Amino acid sequence: MIKSGTTFVLYIIVLILVYLFLPWKGIFFIIITLLFLTHLVYCSANICSQVYIKTLCKAKTSEKEIAITFDDGPDSKITPEVLKILDSYNVKTTFFCVGQQIENNKKLLKLIDEKGHIIGNHTWTHARWFDLSSTKKMQNDIKKTTGLIFEITNKKVKLFRPPYGVTNPALKRALKNLNFHTIGWSIRSFDTINSPEKTLKRIKNKLSPGDIILFHDNREHIVEILKSFLEYAKNQDYQVVRLDKLLNIEPYNQE
Repeated sequence: MIKSGTTFVLYIIVLILVYLFLPWKGIFFIIITLLFLTHLVYCSANICSQVYIKTLCKAKTSEKEIAITFDDGPDSKITPEVLKILDSYNVKTTFFCVGQQIENNKKLLKLIDEKGHIIGNHTWTHARWFDLSSTKKMQNDIKKTTGLIFEITNKKVKLFRPPYGVTNPALKRALKNLNFHTIGWSIRSFDTINSPEKTLKRIKNKLSPGDIILFHDNREHIVEILKSFLEYAKNQDYQVVRLDKLLNIEPYNQE
């Protein structure tokens, strides 16, 4: 494996050679600009890039332990079904909840907590263009969700996942001093766009010790996917553990 330092040196050498041999030097600056913009997009869109925010995406372990996470709920119809399946397999997971969804499902959020699952912050609106918001708007959005979760569970959440996994400097500033662990994933199931068969095949092909899997508890076919995956994990001797155990972190602020 080529080390990052070696890759950087080779990259610089290539750029110098390109500059020296290009007949029109303006092309060089166009290439540099395009590379820079591509780099920025990649760093923002890839939650595990670690460029803007330290993100926990996978545990370093040889033990066959994995964690399941759900985004975008709680959903009044689907989440209760998900909870029943988790109960039947005695599995504890993490629900990254949207504030507006919580507001309409307070009893359901309390049930999630009472069953021993972790609750995380997934912003108030999960707006499509959340990542283009100002730092102040982001922070207010996150704080509002944290406040509602505390009002219902009496717990101060410490786990945060940004909408769509997008990070940038504005979000970094918004999270400053909020004492969150930002959580990513190592397997994105694509359960929002793929069929159950394709979703399961994707996960099975990628699954390895320490993985954090991203599901959504607001999609009807998650019930079928979850049942099949938990049975597969059991047959492969994988143990599904809570995120805090897998990553050795605290899920809630104690003060």
